[in-house]
Amino acid sequence: MSTPRITLLESLEETLRQFIQSHPLGHERAAAVLFRRLHRPVSGLSNSDRYVAIEVHPFENSWVTSSSSSHVEFELKYLRELFRRCDEESLVFGFVHNHPTGCSDFSQTDELNERTLLEALTNRNGTAVHFVALLWTNNSWRARIRNGKDPHTAQPARHILVTGRPLKMYLGDGRRVNDSAISARQAAAFGKPFVQMLQALRVGVVGAGGTGSPTLTLLARAGVGELVVVDRDTLELSNLNRIRGATISDVGLNKARISKDYIDSLGLPTKIVAVESFVDSDPAAIDALASCDLLMGCTDDQIGREVLNTMLYIYVQPYIDVGLGGQVSEDMEHQPYLRYHYGRVSTILPEKGECLFCQGVIRDEWIRHQYALRQNPDLPPAEAIDRYLVGGGEQAPGVGPFTSAVADFGVATVFDLLRPYRKFPGELRHDYFTIDFVKMELRSVAELNNMQCTYCRAREYLALNEKFRLNRPMLGKADASN
Repeated sequence: MSTPRITLLESLEETLRQFIQSHPLGHERAAAVLFRRLHRPVSGLSNSDRYVAIEVHPFENSWVTSSSSSHVEFELKYLRELFRRCDEESLVFGFVHNHPTGCSDFSQTDELNERTLLEALTNRNGTAVHFVALLWTNNSWRARIRNGKDPHTAQPARHILVTGRPLKMYLGDGRRVNDSAISARQAAAFGKPFVQMLQALRVGVVGAGGTGSPTLTLLARAGVGELVVVDRDTLELSNLNRIRGATISDVGLNKARISKDYIDSLGLPTKIVAVESFVDSDPAAIDALASCDLLMGCTDDQIGREVLNTMLYIYVQPYIDVGLGGQVSEDMEHQPYLRYHYGRVSTILPEKGECLFCQGVIRDEWIRHQYALRQNPDLPPAEAIDRYLVGGGEQAPGVGPFTSAVADFGVATVFDLLRPYRKFPGELRHDYFTIDFVKMELRSVAELNNMQCTYCRAREYLALNEKFRLNRPMLGKADASN
């Protein structure tokens, strides 16, 4: 069964709400919203397209022929330009209105209006079109999807996700799991709606190693409905000190597959799929992650982090990146000791927080270094330096208590985004902080405030209508169907 989802940028949702609730006489108001449809099926999970809002067009007064507290009528001719754009730019037309009188769901009048709009849209653009209906009523969003081939059927959205801080999730008629006994403690701490939000989420995790495997386990035990894990690496003996669910008999097997099999064995309601590949080169991995509501980076790979840093903007996904750093020295007896060791949690929203480049987590020269080592894994360090390939990034010994601790902080950050409970002191940033495991301190560095950054300042990638996946021809053409 298809369970579509809606994603709204916080700025667009604010524009919509301010407009439709501001009629001087308390009448209904209407607006058009243009969406990108991310049709990225994932084998092993239910079909669940994401409709990402990219533009809001409030209906001008001249468009409206009649309105009251219970209806709004308008002329279709003013929508022709938007219909044309939907056809030529592979976008989806959306109709938004409100119910000032508080009717809690779509009405029969709404049904007739939607069919009229869809008929006009199919007459112009053909029956392959999709149509989104959004309703604001009783301080909540309702949404449903129609398509031109079956105009009489409306598919309720699983949820409407607004990507601000905190995340706002308006639940629809989607996935419901009766796991009241399993989730009882979380419901007691955060409320039943919090549990239902977790059940409605699809979370993508890149990396199934020291931080990724405990992150996946925590998310599954928390009740996240669907998980996608991407990792190409295989398990080594040295990994067994920190990877959840791995046994010595798993050595040589893929880490993502090990995590999937372990979580499946727990018997929880969570559905999980494993993609055994590099996130930067496999179109299937990109598509699986693009289908997710939220991303978590648990990789020490600079190339993978750069891809995720791009994805969060193009596909409008909250992103939490975790990592470990530090330095090991020798004491007077020539024994190793942790000179310093820290975990890091970066929380980047499409419209809030500095990107990984501005945070100093990734750098172009480190990415080039890793590409060179991929092409020639036996390249000596001295030769890499001679070629101006300088390595860098967060590097630290993978030790179980520290990898698990930073995973705990990462998943706790998901909780805080959905149901805020943290009280940050003034010196800590919401988008970047570290946990010093030696001095037992929380710290943040000053913001870079690079106003020329194409990601987090200029926002050149925000909700980009890509021709190729991530605008990279090597990844193949993006799904252009609307």
